[in-house]
Amino acid sequence: MKKLVGQCLLLLAFMAMSLSLVAAEWRLEKDDDGIQVFTRAVEGSDYRAFRGETLINAELNQLMAVLDDTEGFVHWMFKCKSPKLLYKASLLDRYQYLINDFPWPAADRELILRNEISQDPVSRITTVKLTGVDIDSLPANAKAAMPPKVEAVRVEELEGFFELSPISDTQTKVVFQLHLNPVGSLPSGLVNAMIVDNPFETLKALRKRAALPEYANFNPF
Repeated sequence: MKKLVGQCLLLLAFMAMSLSLVAAEWRLEKDDDGIQVFTRAVEGSDYRAFRGETLINAELNQLMAVLDDTEGFVHWMFKCKSPKLLYKASLLDRYQYLINDFPWPAADRELILRNEISQDPVSRITTVKLTGVDIDSLPANAKAAMPPKVEAVRVEELEGFFELSPISDTQTKVVFQLHLNPVGSLPSGLVNAMIVDNPFETLKALRKRAALPEYANFNPF
C-alpha cells in the first residue's frame, strides 16, 4: 500500500512539473514582416513576458552602436520618451533613464535601467542584460544625473536582454526579451494584450535605424 501511495505521489509530482513546463513555454503571437513575437506566463506575476526575434541586415557592431546611443532610443524603441545616459561605469556597464509613454488615461512609466554587456569570445554572441534599478541603489554619479521628478509611475521590477548573434559579416539575429511589472492598477489582461506591439515595433524600427551611416565603423570590443 505504501508503495502504491508513493507511486501516486510521484506521478502527481511529475504531472505538476509537466504543467509548470507547459505554462512556461513561449507562445507565438505574431509572425509578420520577418519578425516573430512570443509571450509566456511568468511565475508569480499577472503580466506576461515577451520575446521578439528577427534577422537584421547589419553587422553586429552596427547594432551595438545603436544600443550605445541612448539619446537615439526615441527613434526606434517603442513608446520611448526622454532617454538619458545617467552614467557609464565602464564600456560594458552603464545606467540609463527613460520614460515609456502609456496610452491615456494610464500614467506614463519611468524606468531606470542597468545595462551589462557581455560577449562570447568564440561565437561573438553579444548580450545586453537589462535590469530595473531602484534609485537608492544607483551609483552616486548616476543618481546625480537623474532628471527632475516627473508625473510618471516608477517601474523597478524589470529584467530582460538584447541578444545579438552574428550570422555573417552583413547579417545579425536579434532577440529582444523583457518582463516587467508596470505597477499601479493597470489590468493585467489589458497590458498582456498590448505587449506584442512593443517588440514588434521596436525590432522593425531598429532594422531601419541600424542602416544609418552614423552607426558604421563602431568597434566597442
